[in-house]
Amino acid sequence: MRPPSDLLDIISKLAELEPTIRKGAVRELVAKQEELSNEEINNYVIERLISGCSSARAAVRLGYTTALGTILTSEAGKLWDLNRVLSVANKKMDLAEKTVASGHAIGHYLILVAYCQSKKLKETEVTSVIEHSKKIRDVAPSLAFSQISLICSLSEKVKDSIFQKSVAPAVEMYLEGLSSQFTPENIYLALRLRTSHSATVVKYAKFVKKDGSCQFSDDQYPKLLAALKRCDYATLQVFLPLLIKVSVESSTFEKTYQKVLEPWALSSNETKVFDRILSIVTQYFEFGGEVKSIVVVFTKEILNRMETATRGKGQFRLMSKKVEDFASFIKSKFADLRDEEAYTTLKALEKCGNVDKACGTGLTTGLLSNLGKKQISVWIKENLTKQEEVRKIVTAFSNWDESSRVTVLTALLAQKATETSQAVVTSIIDSLFYVKTRAGEFASIQISDKNEQVLRQLVVAVQGEEDVKKAEKTIGKAKLRKKSLLILWYVTRLWSKIAADSADSEAYDSNSGEILMIAKNESDGNNSLVFVDLLLSILSREQKFHRTPTSFAFVHAIPTLESKDLSHIVEVSTLYRFVLRTLLVFQTAMMSEAELAGNGDEDMEDEEGMPFDESDIPNRNENDEEDSDSDSDEEEEEDDDEENEAVDQELLDKLNAALGDAAPRESSSDVEMDDFDDEEMQKMDERLAAAFKAVAPKAAKDKKRSAKNVEALKMKIADLLLIAISSKELSEQNKIQLVVPLIKWAKVDAKTHDKVAQKALELVNIVVKMKFTDISEKDALQLLKNVLEEAQTTTNLLIIDAVARCVTFVIKTSSRDGKSMSAGVRTEFQKLFESYLKNVEGKVPSNFVIQPIADLPLLFVDQLGMLLDAGFDEQNRIFKRTEILGATSMIFSKQVLQDITIKAAIVKKIGKLAASYFQSVVDSDKSELKPRLFGTVLQLVLKVTACVQNDEKHVDALRETLEPTICKMSEGEVFIQLKKINPTCHHIIGKSIPGAFTSIKKSLNIEN
Repeated sequence: MRPPSDLLDIISKLAELEPTIRKGAVRELVAKQEELSNEEINNYVIERLISGCSSARAAVRLGYTTALGTILTSEAGKLWDLNRVLSVANKKMDLAEKTVASGHAIGHYLILVAYCQSKKLKETEVTSVIEHSKKIRDVAPSLAFSQISLICSLSEKVKDSIFQKSVAPAVEMYLEGLSSQFTPENIYLALRLRTSHSATVVKYAKFVKKDGSCQFSDDQYPKLLAALKRCDYATLQVFLPLLIKVSVESSTFEKTYQKVLEPWALSSNETKVFDRILSIVTQYFEFGGEVKSIVVVFTKEILNRMETATRGKGQFRLMSKKVEDFASFIKSKFADLRDEEAYTTLKALEKCGNVDKACGTGLTTGLLSNLGKKQISVWIKENLTKQEEVRKIVTAFSNWDESSRVTVLTALLAQKATETSQAVVTSIIDSLFYVKTRAGEFASIQISDKNEQVLRQLVVAVQGEEDVKKAEKTIGKAKLRKKSLLILWYVTRLWSKIAADSADSEAYDSNSGEILMIAKNESDGNNSLVFVDLLLSILSREQKFHRTPTSFAFVHAIPTLESKDLSHIVEVSTLYRFVLRTLLVFQTAMMSEAELAGNGDEDMEDEEGMPFDESDIPNRNENDEEDSDSDSDEEEEEDDDEENEAVDQELLDKLNAALGDAAPRESSSDVEMDDFDDEEMQKMDERLAAAFKAVAPKAAKDKKRSAKNVEALKMKIADLLLIAISSKELSEQNKIQLVVPLIKWAKVDAKTHDKVAQKALELVNIVVKMKFTDISEKDALQLLKNVLEEAQTTTNLLIIDAVARCVTFVIKTSSRDGKSMSAGVRTEFQKLFESYLKNVEGKVPSNFVIQPIADLPLLFVDQLGMLLDAGFDEQNRIFKRTEILGATSMIFSKQVLQDITIKAAIVKKIGKLAASYFQSVVDSDKSELKPRLFGTVLQLVLKVTACVQNDEKHVDALRETLEPTICKMSEGEVFIQLKKINPTCHHIIGKSIPGAFTSIKKSLNIEN
């Protein structure tokens, strides 16, 4: 009897490669118990499943074996005993057929596994299974390990009495081979049965103890390694986990790893080494291995390969991701270690070598972060002189408690200062502050009470309680900038203590003293300027760690600063003079005669690039500026002479040595150059050239370095101003008053420090993008006047663009209702517009008038008459007319006109002016036609008609004036000639000229 078609469909699904489909088919098949109760169908299904176990097609073996085992456990499989199953298997899969014996052997093995897992075996059946498995192995030796696995399963499943009678002989046969050779099969068997049948295993496996633990001898490890290398991929998936599990349970993992597991991993292809290592480590933790013991994997061989992978090229670069994954996994495990365990593991890692460098991940730093106070104290004593280890403190510091932090920093401060200890301590001090800034929105730099207490404790440790209290009392009396001064005093005291250079230490001492003087002289009118200059002097140093504490002091002092203080910051950045002090003798020697002749009358100019001199800062007393000019100039000249004298001495020494007897002597008589012969003169020339060359590189190098330092300082000042602008504590008035100084700054640095100039203009743009609610018309007009004055003396496009934004800003802030600008600003803009039209030399760039219209079209609706007159006035330049009409067209958009109504007179005026222009186009020579102007006028008409098409009055007015000329241009010779400028018009309008005419006619109800 043939089974129903639906049953056959289910069986066919058992071969699908998709696991979910196969599993679903197994469930459906087992659910067909009613059909399977029919003997014929039952026989057909089970026989088909048995025969299918040997098929290599798709996933037949997986699906059929699973289905067979499941059915044998159900009601439908009760009549099928082992003999009946094997008889069908022998009939369907003859092991004697050599051509297919291997495939049939696999089928027989799968049937045995399915039967053993689904049935409770009798003693006779166990014996039959063992005997049949031997027959399978004889036919297919490659299934030897599979047979061992089956024997192990039977050994664990059956009673001890059945094991001794039926299974033990086969087990002992395999175990006897351990005396001569270690194979994957016999080792696996011994390890698998070491606990369940230890009495039998101990007789043959010397490495197995009576309690089930394993202890391999030194001479057995090489044999174990050889057996592991013989494993194929499938065998390895079973053998390796068992070996690792046994080593963990027997506490022999360290030795097993060193003698067996690592050599096996390294024997593979280089690209697979870390796959194997990661597999070993993963399974080690799965079987309950201790985290601290995993340090054993960081051997010299592994670290070398890690470093090669992370820093190598070519194929080794492909391994870097594997190394990263491996190190990250280990780091995640180390994260659970605390206190003594973390310290023990850290010490073990340090003995392995530079693990962090090899793997590129802070493994030791992570452990250092988890140390307790006791362990931290011990570690810092051991590593205080090791510079590489001390650097790790920076990363770990944030994870320690307050007392541990103080302990470490106190120990560092107590040592002789080095560059490393200075870098570490200053970085840690920097990390005590919390910085949150968003350009133009907010700026916040805070220090918590705990961190402030840490600072104080450190200062007390190095300064003494009495001195600290005295300073705190002085600063505490101040009403302004108390927080800023106190924290800055703490920090400068620590900087002084940890400074590696004595000159730096003295400078920080001077800063600390100046802080106290600022606190004492708070009533002085220039006190704020002194405070600002102090911050700038700290920032002017090369080290980066000054920035955060200085910014903190500045942020908390912002409410006490006035606009003149902030403007002073900008002015200081523009007043640094960097004079190139090259010796006249050196210049003369290096220049050719022609150069000397050509440049003899030129004055030497100052160049940027020399270090900042505080004498360059102008006197703060504005009333005395003029009186002090001559004095300060004289002082500067004297200083320059002194410095030149000092610098010249080095060169003069070299020149005297080079001149030899010809050098001037105070005590000797004059030596005439004629006294030397040609040979002596030649030698002297060579020595002079060598002397000049020795000095030249140093001067060039110093100049280049100074220029970089100056640019870096200016960028720091710009960041400081960004904080001020972004701070909510700074008033709108003060922010506005920064705009003009910033533009001046950009003008000064536009040629020499382009990045600085761009930074200054970015600050201007941030200010003008802000929303201000408390700016008076007077202040707005003053800003407009000042920025336009600054624009008169520059051609820099970025500065011009920034000024245009300022003009837009002034117009925007003057509008209270959002629909019209104030009367005063309107008047000033009209003056600016007239200047733009009359100005031939381009002193008023088009950005100044066009950009405000484009950005704020709603505010220029009431200015349409003026714009239209200028745009259609033939007396104005074509370029300006085009720009004006293009901006005017932006006013005619649905978004603008939904809030305001256009007057009928304006619409009529547009129609009349456009019609007049179009008529002139029709009548004039088309070769003289300006394509951009024509396209812009057409765009204006197109937008206007689209906006008013629903207003009959406007439509009638436009149709009356435009219809004749539009019709003329849409046909005949004129239309053909206009096609020549179609590409330009298409670029402006977004559609072709015929398309534009069609749209206009449609809006005005003109017949096409």
